Amino acid sequence: MKKNVLNIAAILIALFGLGFGIGCLISLVSSKGSLADGDYAVTICETTDVHGAYFDSAYVDNLAAKTSLANVSSYMKELRASGVKPVLIDAGDNLQGDNAAYYFNYVATDVPHVYPRIANYLGYDAIIVGNHDIETGHDVYDRVARELTMPYLAANAAFDRDENGKADMDEDPGNKEVSDSYFQPYCIVDRDGVKVAIIGMTNGNIKSWLSSTTWHGMDFQIISDMVQGLVDKVIAKEKPHLVVLAVHSGTGTDQADRENEALYLASTIKGVDVVINGHDHRPLAREVENPEGGVVLLNAGTKAVVVAQADFVITVKNGKVVSKTADYKLVPMDKYAPDPEYVAAFKDDFNAVKAFANRPIGNLSENIFLADALDGPSSYINLVQTVQLASTGADISFAAPLANSGVIEKGVIEFQDLVSIYKFENQLYTVEMTGRQVKDYLEYSYDNWVNKSGPSYNWDSADGIIYEVSRSAAKGERVKIVSMSDGKPFDLDKVYKVAMTSYRASGGGDLLRNGAGVDPTTLKIVDKLKDIRSLIGDYIASKGEVVPEVATNWKFVK
Repeated sequence: MKKNVLNIAAILIALFGLGFGIGCLISLVSSKGSLADGDYAVTICETTDVHGAYFDSAYVDNLAAKTSLANVSSYMKELRASGVKPVLIDAGDNLQGDNAAYYFNYVATDVPHVYPRIANYLGYDAIIVGNHDIETGHDVYDRVARELTMPYLAANAAFDRDENGKADMDEDPGNKEVSDSYFQPYCIVDRDGVKVAIIGMTNGNIKSWLSSTTWHGMDFQIISDMVQGLVDKVIAKEKPHLVVLAVHSGTGTDQADRENEALYLASTIKGVDVVINGHDHRPLAREVENPEGGVVLLNAGTKAVVVAQADFVITVKNGKVVSKTADYKLVPMDKYAPDPEYVAAFKDDFNAVKAFANRPIGNLSENIFLADALDGPSSYINLVQTVQLASTGADISFAAPLANSGVIEKGVIEFQDLVSIYKFENQLYTVEMTGRQVKDYLEYSYDNWVNKSGPSYNWDSADGIIYEVSRSAAKGERVKIVSMSDGKPFDLDKVYKVAMTSYRASGGGDLLRNGAGVDPTTLKIVDKLKDIRSLIGDYIASKGEVVPEVATNWKFVK
């Protein structure tokens, strides 16, 4: 169904009804630049949160992947063959989530990274930086930025400057137009004379999730705090006919939310025709009411399951843009077979990743059922806790389930299985907390858990202490800590060494701030180790065979 995004006649009536002069209207229209009279078609296509879904096949048993960028390649070729020249944008999170990403991020570092080569092959016009792209660290995303042939956008990733205005790192990775932005803030794409401005933003909440080692030298502004000014500047300078705001931010609501701002932006930011977003893996295509008319909102979900698309028709009369209309839709990619030319182009890369992923590292004597961790003590989280305590020598360890379905089957454990056990590249930190802070932290976590509030990756349990959790007790009174695991008394006033993820130590999930009452910026970090997935692999390899055991140090009671 066709949706009217901007109708100049309606704006004219509204402006006169409110007492505005004709000069305002003329200024608004002429700011978009000049085109010959007629109708102009512009198609915007989006992918987002690909999370390493680069290949059409899995790494085991020659199974086909349901969707990947190989399917997207087929669809793009079909559009281009029909005469459509899509403006293709990705909204971020491409460098994490699969062994392919891991392999080219950290193992095959002496060859060009596969993702820029794929993006270049597909003909993207712009890529937005996602929080999981930043999570990979400077070496990875700086390398990717250099190898991409299209702009890597994140206007709100500003240089972190000292009191003298000097950045504390080299001002790379180049291709910037604003000195205060680490990445390029926007770009202009021309489609048969139609100027399309693409303004890119990453998630403003990154510093609350990631270790400062991954984003050293940058500061991340909340999108809604600064985007209107940039939109206004881009319109004034570039005079585009179509303005795209591309953000790695969840859809959220029409209220300000620093992590999920897209719907709020679409409903409030003036001068924007379409907002494309990602981060929350929730596909949608809809129109949003805005003070200047309708704005299209697109979210392509995750792993190339769909392409989000908006087909605009821009009408020009007397040299002025008088209307814009748009159809919008989600295009399922499983209806398109993988592009055989794409598959052939990246076959050697796939085979290299497959060989890496299928390396045996040890054995598992029993199945590990990941969903068990949602109901209480489990062998899944017990394995993670065991590794964290063994790696750090900490007194206490916190961990939460990162997967809520699937099984790690007994027998040979290969490297690829580690992604199922631990899918994020979180580092392992050792921090200092008092006994009181530990208890309050757990109270906050278990209140969420008992009430099934929020994602399960924020339902932390602990090891190193013996305790019970009452489901029926009042908030703040659920956790009864009996002793340390070695039988020594647990002391509320004692300072303990605690193992936790870099995500949690940076404030992720608010367990520190809202639970323990600790400002993450003041948290004392004793040690930082490498990513937890690699540590789990090292542990299994060192043992040869792991016998999964359900944790016995805690339990739920009525």
